[in-house]
Amino acid sequence: MQVHLVNPSDISFGTAVITPRWLYVLAAATPHEYGTPTIWDETLEQIDFRRIERGDIVGIGIHTLNARRGYVIGCKARERGATVVFGGIHASLFPEEVLRMGLADAVVKGDGDLIWRRVLSDYTSGLLQRIYDGGRVKGDALIKARWDLIPPKAYFWASVQTVRGCPKHCSFCSVWRIDGQKPRQRNVDLVMEELVDLRRRGFRMIALADDNFYPVSLTDLHHAARQNDQPRLQELRAIRQERFELMARLAKLPGDMYFFTQITMEAAEDPEFLTAMRRARILGVLVGVEAVTPEGLKSIHKTFNSHGGALVERLRQFRHHGVHVLGSFIFGLPTDQPQTFALTAELAEQAEITFAQFVLLTPFVGTTDFDRWERTNAGNMAYTDGIPHNRYWLLPPERRPKLFLANDRMSANELLRFTQEVWDRFYSLPKVWRRSRCASTLKTRLLFVLISKLYRHMYANTGIATDSARRAHANQWARWLAKLCRRLFHAKPMPDLSVPAEGRRQ
Repeated sequence: MQVHLVNPSDISFGTAVITPRWLYVLAAATPHEYGTPTIWDETLEQIDFRRIERGDIVGIGIHTLNARRGYVIGCKARERGATVVFGGIHASLFPEEVLRMGLADAVVKGDGDLIWRRVLSDYTSGLLQRIYDGGRVKGDALIKARWDLIPPKAYFWASVQTVRGCPKHCSFCSVWRIDGQKPRQRNVDLVMEELVDLRRRGFRMIALADDNFYPVSLTDLHHAARQNDQPRLQELRAIRQERFELMARLAKLPGDMYFFTQITMEAAEDPEFLTAMRRARILGVLVGVEAVTPEGLKSIHKTFNSHGGALVERLRQFRHHGVHVLGSFIFGLPTDQPQTFALTAELAEQAEITFAQFVLLTPFVGTTDFDRWERTNAGNMAYTDGIPHNRYWLLPPERRPKLFLANDRMSANELLRFTQEVWDRFYSLPKVWRRSRCASTLKTRLLFVLISKLYRHMYANTGIATDSARRAHANQWARWLAKLCRRLFHAKPMPDLSVPAEGRRQ
């Protein structure tokens, strides 16, 4: 019996920016008696079904946008005589659909770190159940990934998770409903062991794949103190202290290691935290800006963000502390107007953010946006090829709706055109070259331009709102640019590197 772990994808670039961490975590969770799992990441190359034999077990992890491809793989694996198990966010939300569409023998809901062993044991004992619930694993029980299985030179960045869950409740995000609002921090020693393992293998760029690297804000502490909630205050202080301890340890790793993570804008009000990030060489952060107007922020339950001039100053605080921002903006909010697009582009430039992404509001499953959209359109849902749009992931990517939520002020074509114009403006060569001044040498400035163009081709032209011709053209460009960039992200392996000793808050 062979264990196969599959990350489905309709698009294979031949290389990928960040490792799909769950593949290597489940590989580590596979007991030795089942042998070494075969890993198939279809963002690199498509699965070879000839390698699947009768009696094998195939684990497929899916989110909403790759669920359809996952179902194709599940059906073909069953045809080969394999037992098929699905997991991931989408499987957790729609287990019955997965059992039906993917011909799954079993579905795992929740975290797979610990329950995967039981699934394999039940399978070999002939006691496999239809549905398993892995729940939310405590932070100190989240396991290390098996990075010895990673293919060489396949990924720009590796990924390590340090905390799971987010205390916020943004309407467009499913994290807080799936992973919970209580931060679950991993053991710092285990995190460091993973990071050292990766550097030994030549990885020096690491994505800290956290739901929110800044789980406790100064506002949270202030509210707990004002309410004289001492147990809550102690809990928050302990979480915050662990963040500082982690960053102190990161600072002791080799100086050519750099980190990128996801964080809320509230961190801009915390200079002590930003200073610790800089010392830890966390030099890049994804910040969910989402909207630049107070009305837009209110519509997505993100009023803790700033807007206007205050937003510009907040974002600049990251740069002032040596932290580069990838700003994420959402278009298609009910409050958006034609002038919103130019205003957003202008603000992104004024705020001196290094990279940006501009996405259309999509009602992803598991979010309150999806629930409201589905409820509002009950009995009046549009169809394509006989499939209701509230099951849009069952359609081929090129047949999926380009826009789900109507805007009273603009047509669908206007929304799509205005969004693409902002991408084109922000990533025009003169503006990219101007932003490249953050690099210190001509070589690194040219590298910055190359990476900017790669990012634009991988994300601006391959999204849900993109036609198939433009998507195919973008894929060709991304493949070419990726080959040029890939070697620049790695360093000479350090096989003798040891884990740094415990750090102290600086």
